[in-house]
Amino acid sequence: MQIPFNKPYMTGKELWYIAQAHANGHLAGDGQFTRQCNAWLETRTGANKALLTHSCTAALEMAAILADIQPGDEVIMPSYTFVSTANAFVLRGA
Repeated sequence: MQIPFNKPYMTGKELWYIAQAHANGHLAGDGQFTRQCNAWLETRTGANKALLTHSCTAALEMAAILADIQPGDEVIMPSYTFVSTANAFVLRGA
């Protein structure tokens, strides 16, 4: 038996949404769907502003910068994770 590493979860409308984004010529961030998702997150969490990133790696990079991670800081993370999890902090000397 093979267990897929990453299998996308489909609810039924994904291809329609992709077609809409393609028809609007907006396949990257800051399009209609990004704005809708930001608004949904802000409403659900009560946050003043929600911003999406293109990857978790980018979010971790931003978190490390915002947390002002400096050389010598200790960051605790799971022992089994992607290397990019550690890279966001190691690049700042942690």
